[in-house]
Amino acid sequence: MKHSTALTLAISLALAGSTFAAEDIDNGYGDYTINRTFEDLKKSPKDLKAAKRIVFGCYLGCHRPAKEEVPETLSPKLEGFDPQWFLDQWFSMDNERHAGISSQMKEIVYANPPRDMASTAILLGAQKMKYNPMPDVLESEEFKRGKETYDRTCKACHGEQGASTQKNFPPLKGQMPTYIYEQMIAYRDGKRTNGALAGIMMPYAKMLSDQDYRDVAAYVSGQRVKPIEKEEFITGIGMPAPKGFKLPETGQIQNFTDTFGEDSDYQGNEPSYTISESGKVVLDNNTQLMWERDSSRIWMTAVEGKEYCANLEIDGYTDWRFPLMKELFSIADMGEFRPAINTDVFLNMPRQNSGIWTFPVSDRHDHVWHVGFPDAHIMGQHTASTKLVRCVRADNDAAYHNMQYVDNGDGTVTEKVTNRMWQQNIDYVKRKFDGSLKYCQDLEYAGYDDWRTPDIKEMNSIVNYNKVSPAIDEEFFPNTPVKLFFWTSTSDVAGPTLHVRPLSARKKNQTPEQLDLRFTGDNEGWAHGYLTGQGFGMSKDSEFYTRCVRNP
Repeated sequence: MKHSTALTLAISLALAGSTFAAEDIDNGYGDYTINRTFEDLKKSPKDLKAAKRIVFGCYLGCHRPAKEEVPETLSPKLEGFDPQWFLDQWFSMDNERHAGISSQMKEIVYANPPRDMASTAILLGAQKMKYNPMPDVLESEEFKRGKETYDRTCKACHGEQGASTQKNFPPLKGQMPTYIYEQMIAYRDGKRTNGALAGIMMPYAKMLSDQDYRDVAAYVSGQRVKPIEKEEFITGIGMPAPKGFKLPETGQIQNFTDTFGEDSDYQGNEPSYTISESGKVVLDNNTQLMWERDSSRIWMTAVEGKEYCANLEIDGYTDWRFPLMKELFSIADMGEFRPAINTDVFLNMPRQNSGIWTFPVSDRHDHVWHVGFPDAHIMGQHTASTKLVRCVRADNDAAYHNMQYVDNGDGTVTEKVTNRMWQQNIDYVKRKFDGSLKYCQDLEYAGYDDWRTPDIKEMNSIVNYNKVSPAIDEEFFPNTPVKLFFWTSTSDVAGPTLHVRPLSARKKNQTPEQLDLRFTGDNEGWAHGYLTGQGFGMSKDSEFYTRCVRNP
């Protein structure tokens, strides 16, 4: 008994002198309480690594313009917010609202576990938002008027010049001016209604004028609002499919899993190209699209790229245009990375920053699409950003964009351009990557037993990029969920270390042993969303929906 008492006392004294990291309360998406601090995060290498990975992706993609101080961008700066406020805003992107580019963010809500999202909020909250004012703005009348308006209506909550010290009121100092302006419009018009602040912000937004918005944005950001005027870009509507079109394979020949049904287990129309005598034009023998072989050697805004293609003349052709999304994605090679394209055929492709503009517009007139060719991900991007350009043309004003569906009346839909039969209604069961492969392999449906999980190009083919929420033809695919992605059979050959891992040899120079990636343990799978039509590499342990396909 004496020994037991002494031991208990010793343990109690030891515990009294110990410091325990606080733990968050995780009740799932939308019900998560952050108790950890930045110091706690630094003590957890796993959590810190996950947060850094997400932040890297944010800066690499949409939020890069904010980091680079592009005043036109609608992508906000992310640093300096209270972590809980930031996380709650992230979760609330799932709400039915469209403010800024929130519809593109909706799919990202479920792309990461809540704890990783919380860790990201903690990491960003420990940083300070940079304030980079323009000297001429500081001396302007807008700045002076903005201070008067701000001090009268905003200062009590958001602090001196937006340097908020209150957890529930976000800092504004240094934020992107056009983002602030657009959020005020969204509050005014009732398009941003999420969170407790909406009830406070909406009356103020209605009380102030459009010029007040601009003035306040100039005061807190030190920069001028530069909204993008609406520009007419190619829509693809009504353009017929190229005669003789065939959907090419993804190019993925690697093995990633022992579960049968992955991309490389099914090979169809292998990528095939013919280079013109001049060496400047490439004909895709599958899609019948003709491509500019070189991508532009300078980065251009979307408007500059449109003009570039319109003025292009190569091999006697003058009808070059911007590529539509499905067209540009059709030349991606999912068996390669940095860049994910055949570099013997398509020249001048940077290994890292290799995003190429593509269309039509996304959910806003000032946001269009790009394919990021480090790994061929699909994302929206602000038209004021700069990307590379690769022009395309086709005979008879044709385009790979519009689908031709037939409802077979038996729970299946046949698409005639790509010659695929689809499962019309899904079972709404969420599965991991391998589970999705197995489900389709085992499926007996509508009298057929040769179903499979579609590859990424097949899944992309049924997106309708002329609409959102859902970005699919509901007449033929009713009740398609938009909150979660759908699995494809294609693996992400680069995996989560895409931008830092050493480059391997191009696949044509790899041995069979090098093409066997079943045991690397770090690969991801490609998933596609139907809210706006984005596609990303995701952890194969994520649980997404499945829609099976077959060759009729």
